[in-house]
Amino acid sequence: MSAQVHPSKINVAVTHQDTFVAAGIAALLRSRADFAVQVGEPGASGADVLVTDYTTGLQQATHRQRQRRGAVVGALIVTDQNTGVQIRRAVDAGVRGYVLQDCSAEQLSQAVRSVAAGRRYLGELVAEQLLDSLGFVVPTARELEVLQLIAFGMSNKEIGRRLGIGEGTVKTHVKAILVKLGEPTRTAALREARRRGLLSA
Repeated sequence: MSAQVHPSKINVAVTHQDTFVAAGIAALLRSRADFAVQVGEPGASGADVLVTDYTTGLQQATHRQRQRRGAVVGALIVTDQNTGVQIRRAVDAGVRGYVLQDCSAEQLSQAVRSVAAGRRYLGELVAEQLLDSLGFVVPTARELEVLQLIAFGMSNKEIGRRLGIGEGTVKTHVKAILVKLGEPTRTAALREARRRGLLSA
């Protein structure tokens, strides 16, 4: 569904995987006089700001970075994903705004206005989490694969077979993971990885 363009207002496209959250966001924004709100697809034409969920926002921002053409529509993520690693990933992908689902109507409105003006907007807790995460060294993609398999209870030998690498290489990855997570054991590393949001469900 295409967004209806209102030259004197900020045109907002709301799309969220949770339809109830989408409806709530749309209702809150429609109560503000300076917004024209449309609930529809991420690519709604004429939108100044896309208000969306974490996964969609990340996909849209990454796609725009790859395309590097056309008008840029700022993405504002409204989510319950609040770990520093998740926030860093979104910001690095080019997401302009990031707030949590329990933010106030005023915070949401201010976030939309900021993104529409080309500025970044991070909720207070989001900004704190992001700053805290800057001191972390994020494991490489291969190390994250190994970490995930450790979480599944696999031994180094089993991980090596699964990934098609030698057991010695697995041990090297595990050592690097322990160093990057600042933990002495695999169990403690898994606990820290979950705290940082590094492991998928």
